[in-house]
Amino acid sequence: MTVTGIKREKGHLVRLNFENGESAVLDLDFFAEKCIHEGDRISPELLKDYLAESEYIRAKSRAIWLLDRYQYTERRLTEKLKAAKFGDEAVTKAVRRLKELGLVDDRNLSARYAGECARRGISKREAYYKLIGKGFDAATVRAALDNTSFDEARQINELIERKYQRRILSGDTEKVYAALVRKGFSYGAVRDALKKYSEQLEYSGDE
Repeated sequence: MTVTGIKREKGHLVRLNFENGESAVLDLDFFAEKCIHEGDRISPELLKDYLAESEYIRAKSRAIWLLDRYQYTERRLTEKLKAAKFGDEAVTKAVRRLKELGLVDDRNLSARYAGECARRGISKREAYYKLIGKGFDAATVRAALDNTSFDEARQINELIERKYQRRILSGDTEKVYAALVRKGFSYGAVRDALKKYSEQLEYSGDE
């Protein structure tokens, strides 16, 4: 196949036209690296290799652009790249390379999210579903949560102080109990926290 025309396209791309009427689009940097000129002959087999390598370069570049704006999990990044119409092989290769470079690291990212959940008063059970929703696999989430300290008593007390104190004072303790359980805290931890909090209120009232 003889190259009969070379045209710069949008999006860092170059289109090659061939004498048989076919055309192919390559990444600009890859095109420059291969030093392709009009009149060059490219076999169908070599062109196939060029297209595969070019798509990988483009997929990797798009992945880095995405990661510069948001820290995606491996699964979410894969979904983003496939939604951008990159082929499975290019996506797999690009994500694998970024994992090797440490730019995609589900284990560290899940550990960070787990720590944020613990600090924000989110129960371990609710944190599990939040992390699953972000695209982490179940095994990675369980490992992250098991290595994170969730102090249920402290979390519940902070929630009571911040959100449920008035309801307890107005006598809606049962509703507060139900709300805290729905948030994923254990029945025992909620019961003990509410009992202790009520005793503290009674003690301060006696003073």
